[in-house]
Amino acid sequence: MSLLRIHIPPSWPDTEPDAPLPWCRLGARGESLGAGLASLAELPLSEACELVLPADAVLLTRASLPRGSKQKLRQLLAYAIEDRLVAEPDAVHVAAGPASGAGQTALAVVDKAWLARLLACFNGAGLRPRSAWPETLLPALPADGWVMVWDGHGGFLRSGEHAGMSLDGGSPMQPPAALALRVAEARAAAALPHRLLLRLREGTPPPDVEAWGRALGVAVELGTEWAPLRHPDLIRGGIDLLQGAFAPAGVVRGGWSGLRLPLILAGLIALLQIGATATEWWLLSREKQTLQAAMEQRFREAFPDARVVVDAPLQMQRKLAELRSATGQMSPTDFLPLLAQTAAALDAGSRGGLRAIHYESGQLRLDVPVADQAAAEQLLQRLTDAGLSSRLQGVSGAAPQSVAHIAVTGGRP
Repeated sequence: MSLLRIHIPPSWPDTEPDAPLPWCRLGARGESLGAGLASLAELPLSEACELVLPADAVLLTRASLPRGSKQKLRQLLAYAIEDRLVAEPDAVHVAAGPASGAGQTALAVVDKAWLARLLACFNGAGLRPRSAWPETLLPALPADGWVMVWDGHGGFLRSGEHAGMSLDGGSPMQPPAALALRVAEARAAAALPHRLLLRLREGTPPPDVEAWGRALGVAVELGTEWAPLRHPDLIRGGIDLLQGAFAPAGVVRGGWSGLRLPLILAGLIALLQIGATATEWWLLSREKQTLQAAMEQRFREAFPDARVVVDAPLQMQRKLAELRSATGQMSPTDFLPLLAQTAAALDAGSRGGLRAIHYESGQLRLDVPVADQAAAEQLLQRLTDAGLSSRLQGVSGAAPQSVAHIAVTGGRP
């Protein structure tokens, strides 16, 4: 399968619809099959097509997005960055990139109507673009700095994996004003790059990089000449703008052959996972049955007169409680032991202000005056720390004459 990659000039298609478009065609292994300039009608046919959009047509930004389904979030993207837009949110199309470790998502913004016109032109010519990349994120970033592309009148800056901006102006002695502001912002945030790699478009005379460096306070170095389609085998760090309403319909022809092996591997991994889970469940089930049988045997050895065993641990607890009661021993859930342990856990103010004490079926209920809801929760925590199983049933009355209703159902013997 061959891929046709096309670079869109800033004036196309509105101002210069007949302007020639730079293009290159790649083979299945990324090898170059040709390149050149051609009008839309004369572009070579290819099984797949993708676009490189000019930097001044795409705004790159970031935003913290709420959690939710991708479809709902896609509808809210423009409103999440409304304060950074010149146009109304409904007039732009926003594509989402990856999220950073700080929880912010990279976003690429483009004029919705312009993108629709662009795609309509290609669709009318029999080409169906499968993706569209901002040129801003194409030049490789230096390991310790930023990279800028300049044509003598303007250009763009890539300042991060998914960050960059369009630049206007500049002269042989002075860098663009927007670049100077961006450097000042980075300096204030202690994120100043060690160097700025300057790449010039074909035919652009180089500026005085030492003068630029003095103006910016950053070392400026000349890099290789920039041409977006010269080495187009890889696109790293890009954000595909053909998402949501602009996502290509259907699957690109020939795509199944490339997906077949990953899908087969995914299926094998899923089968292995299911098999391992089923085996683990069977082993745990057998272990549970063995433990239940052992508990039932111990219960029958201790109480041979028991006819039916439904829940051996629960029945054992009840039998032990009956034995304690028959011999005059108290259990931890009897009234006196439970009351003693509860009273020890209460502070003097709570003990002295008790409104009511109720006991029934192993449960002690207290009505204790408290200042507010927070004080009731602190009292509950004190009982829990003392080893008592407690529950706040509610707080009645208005502060500071509130009453906490607490149920104590057990504790350490």
